[in-house]
Amino acid sequence: MLKRTVFGICFMVLFGLQNVVFAAKAKTAAPPVFIETMTIKPVAKLDQITATGNLLSIPGIVVKPEIAGRITKVYFKSGDVVAKDALLIEINPDILKAELLSRQADLQVKKLNFDRTSSLYKTKDISKSEFDQAQANYDSAKASVEGTQAKLQQATVKAPFAGKLGLSQVNEGDYVNVGQNIVSLQTVDPLKVDFSIPEVYQSKVAVGQKVVFKTDAYPQEKFDGTVEALESLINPNNRTLGVRANVPNNSGKLISGGFVSVSLQFSEEQVITVPQTSIVYDPDGSYVYKVVGDKAEKIKIELGAKDSDNVVIKSGLNTGDVVVTAGQVKIYPGAKVIMVGNKKA
Repeated sequence: MLKRTVFGICFMVLFGLQNVVFAAKAKTAAPPVFIETMTIKPVAKLDQITATGNLLSIPGIVVKPEIAGRITKVYFKSGDVVAKDALLIEINPDILKAELLSRQADLQVKKLNFDRTSSLYKTKDISKSEFDQAQANYDSAKASVEGTQAKLQQATVKAPFAGKLGLSQVNEGDYVNVGQNIVSLQTVDPLKVDFSIPEVYQSKVAVGQKVVFKTDAYPQEKFDGTVEALESLINPNNRTLGVRANVPNNSGKLISGGFVSVSLQFSEEQVITVPQTSIVYDPDGSYVYKVVGDKAEKIKIELGAKDSDNVVIKSGLNTGDVVVTAGQVKIYPGAKVIMVGNKKA
């Protein structure tokens, strides 16, 4: 009985060894696999982030009158580009002019009285209180004249800075109240773009840094700007840092209030990339097959950033390596391969 058992075990061991030999021979004798490959070379990759920004005119205001009255003249047309101090409207000045003449006459009388009182005070013919009263009356009259002159100046509304006017909200003959909208006045060139970036990028952004952005109004064009200022604190609600960029607008294509897609570029670096389809995913990591001679080697890699087609390889491959891009499902480590196509990365 013991002899039979020993014989059976020996037979099984020999049979197993024979199967291993046959499998090794079969594997060795397997035909080569036809594959497509790619030779790795470094490519330039921009380190950048994107954000949504808002175009601003700084300065940019809605012009409003500081006094009420009837508009007697309108000096502008909707859409005009105006210089600083350009006349916009005139609010009926007649009442103020008459008031000014009256106050100037009163001032003249108060000045004569003050001069006479001063002389009498010097000779001590009047009391100090009488002199003080005459001086107060004279000062009050001067203030009244100056106040009326200021109101008269406000009757002529001017552009406080150069820019482009919007649509007129008034007509000649209209009665306007204090603070009523007359017309929008916006700086045209340059404009500003305000946007926010995650706080982790705080150390990478600096004044003078280049900004590239696009707008839906001109989808085929790119516009350049430079970082002008950074917010002084992090937004506690979303942990972002506000950034303002200065944007030349010589063409006048850009309009304040529009949305833009902003790309803030930090640096450019050389990286290695492969098509995502070339990667083999195993439970213990990510791999690619590299061709060495006429055989395939399975190489473990560390993945970086991805896009729709490619993935950055942080480690595992070097420039000049030949990587299998098609046919890898049929190969195994050490398999013989025949390249039927090769391209540069």
